[in-house]
Amino acid sequence: MAYQLLIILLLTTLFSCKNNKNTNELQKEYKTKSIDFEEFDVSNISVNAQTEIRSWKAFQSLMQVIVSMAPSKIKNTENLINSNPDSLLVYNRLFPVNTKTIHENATVERDWRTHNNLKDTIFRFEKKKDKELSFIQWNKFLVKNIPYTLSVFAKNFNYNTLTLSFSEKEETLSKEIFVLDSFYSEKYNEKKIKQLDDDWKELQLTFTPKNEGTHSIKLSFEEDSKNGDNILFYRPTLQIPTKYFSKIGEYSDKIIKEQSIVESSYYTVFFWLMQIEEELKQLLAEDAFPEKINVPAVKARFRLFETQVKELADNVKNNPNFQKQDVQKSIRNMQNTFNEIILRINNFYDSDLENQMQKINLQSDTIQKNNSENTNSAKYLQNSESII
Repeated sequence: MAYQLLIILLLTTLFSCKNNKNTNELQKEYKTKSIDFEEFDVSNISVNAQTEIRSWKAFQSLMQVIVSMAPSKIKNTENLINSNPDSLLVYNRLFPVNTKTIHENATVERDWRTHNNLKDTIFRFEKKKDKELSFIQWNKFLVKNIPYTLSVFAKNFNYNTLTLSFSEKEETLSKEIFVLDSFYSEKYNEKKIKQLDDDWKELQLTFTPKNEGTHSIKLSFEEDSKNGDNILFYRPTLQIPTKYFSKIGEYSDKIIKEQSIVESSYYTVFFWLMQIEEELKQLLAEDAFPEKINVPAVKARFRLFETQVKELADNVKNNPNFQKQDVQKSIRNMQNTFNEIILRINNFYDSDLENQMQKINLQSDTIQKNNSENTNSAKYLQNSESII
């Protein structure tokens, strides 16, 4: 009898634990919330700054993400952005070494040698064993009917080809083999090779998924490769045409649920914050500021902007009780900082310091010329007096 009671107690305890577990899991289910962005007017960019700002690629990528957050609410950006809707901009940076990056029969490590003036981190991709597949893989949620371009910069080290591919559920949907020691650029169908300095090449493969969902993106060696075969590469990215950024945003909740653990319900806000943070990180890492604003005062404002983005992203991701008014307040602070960046850029481009310096130089030249003329006149008088 005692034995039967013990069994009943154990079963009751297990059932209770299961119910508690289910309750806890239910508590983590949050209803998706959205933020109604207030209208935000970006400060006017100076006419003197427009040409260089529009040709600053890293800034253009950042601006496109910012505008795509709320296209109908963010105003006065026409003079800040290149208007070509088909130009490719970075949508996702694919990290070669990351907890979510898959290395199959491959060693991927940083190459520490100096590579001319490249500021990017160079990686070496090496095959470990013969007669086995060898690849680097990223799993990403892709939206159907959007053309995604996988781009990577690569160089032959002791192996001559690199394969780029897209697949879904183990089925290869798009695949191209790129020859790395060719001495020409080419473009046909969805494949593109661009020849660069020092034998580097930019490789691009474009793929348009027919279904939404998680797809595998790979860099791989062919089956005939051997143990120790390797190539060098840097900056693998997923790019999309500018005009599709807003459409991507409509799927932000699905993208975030697939790729991140977010404790609160602001999936859309977190999605855009991650996009902005990546662009800011790249902008500051490239350090390709136009000459007139390549100064600490401007860079410090960009870093403040980055800090504010990271702080809000951390709260949205890890604080399940983060309130709507707190999100809106943080966004306003970011908006104010961004406008301060524009105003500082204007100050440097509109400053008449250069004109003043040119005037000073001209005045200096004039003074020297006058002094020279006076000296010559004095010598002429002395000579005249000697003759007399």
